[in-house]
Amino acid sequence: MDALIPIPSAPLPPAGYILGIGTNVEPDRNAVRIASRLADLFGSVLISRFYRTDPVGMSSAHPFVNYCAYVPSALEPACCKRLCVEIELALGRDRAHPCCKTRDRPADIDLIGRVSRPIAADGLTALRPDAYLAAPFAEIVALLTGRSVPPPRGELCAAAMPGCQSGSPRLGETPAAVHRDDGAGLVVVLKDGLHRHADGLHPALLAEQSL
Repeated sequence: MDALIPIPSAPLPPAGYILGIGTNVEPDRNAVRIASRLADLFGSVLISRFYRTDPVGMSSAHPFVNYCAYVPSALEPACCKRLCVEIELALGRDRAHPCCKTRDRPADIDLIGRVSRPIAADGLTALRPDAYLAAPFAEIVALLTGRSVPPPRGELCAAAMPGCQSGSPRLGETPAAVHRDDGAGLVVVLKDGLHRHADGLHPALLAEQSL
């Protein structure tokens, strides 16, 4: 698979969501699988670096991989959350378990906040994600508002995308755009797809999906 594949320009939906994502069951593998499922559902998505974090609010010997994503969508919050829950279930999370919120899980996807265009920096910084999501959240905010992405803060985790050739960029080592290439059936990581424009996002990054 080529490391860089252009995405054709498309109009952006009027809103999108910043998501907080975590996994501590096969976390290296499932972090990538979550990103792939999001690309399936929403088209091109922005992904922060992947961070290894200690479990919070639960007793577990298994560390998490946490990151944030921005998905373009005009869906109402309840509908967007339902799609995220479907990803969790597809990857094996048992949301019916009485200890669902405090046990190890392959996928945990939460809506941090809704973003309306034009993107207002003040509105983004007013959102308050959990502390373990602070670093990846700051990266997504920088991408959305056209600011310089801050350096990593914490232990990073990077994983190869399925089907990638040796030497291709690994997801999680740097903020990136992820796109589902329907022709090849592969997820493509665009390392050079984060050039910031006056509106904070290049239209070619976020192809609108009909959801």
